[in-house]
Amino acid sequence: MNNELIKYDFSKPYVLSLKKDEYYHQLIAEYYCLFLKIYKPINRSVTYLVWSGISYPAFNTYYFPTTMTKSYSRAFNVHQKPHNTYSIHIKYIEKYPYFYYLSLIAFPVDVYSHSLQFLFGETGEFLEGGAFFIPYQIIHWVLLVITLMSPHVYKYFPEFTWKYYFSLIYYTLALHDKIYKLSIRRLTMYRRISEFILLSFMTYVIANKQLIL
Repeated sequence: MNNELIKYDFSKPYVLSLKKDEYYHQLIAEYYCLFLKIYKPINRSVTYLVWSGISYPAFNTYYFPTTMTKSYSRAFNVHQKPHNTYSIHIKYIEKYPYFYYLSLIAFPVDVYSHSLQFLFGETGEFLEGGAFFIPYQIIHWVLLVITLMSPHVYKYFPEFTWKYYFSLIYYTLALHDKIYKLSIRRLTMYRRISEFILLSFMTYVIANKQLIL
């Protein structure tokens, strides 16, 4: 198979380089481009992390492609703002095999960043996300689980099922972006605290009902 890479422009400001004659990569380019046209996502960093991340299995290497490591690190840096994490990601994504990097570096850094974002958001405002930060985090981790299935999908699933897998990612990513937009609304301090208290109360009531049942 020809290993020639093709660089796509639609992913700007991030670099997306995929194998020209790899069907799995052709589908990624197709779904990624369509997603940008249809949904015009505000969270382009996560959009890139997802589509570039699931391209990894078809490269048949232990390491993430060097053509995309800088973009991948920049996307994580934007996603984890206001914390500057670029230097951490670029150092270790090029040092460790991709899945070691994800489990030992990317995952802990992401948990740490989102824990602080829970309190101070992406702009340093207390409870910036209001009631929608927790739903945003739930769909965020659901999306992560789905994307981590990509090596198994590529290796063990027949090609005709790949479109269903990419469709699942496509619509989960669309929901993720809609909830993300709600979590970065410009709210007054009173509104942010009120939404958070309401969410906490509803969670408490639901949890107690489940325990009673």
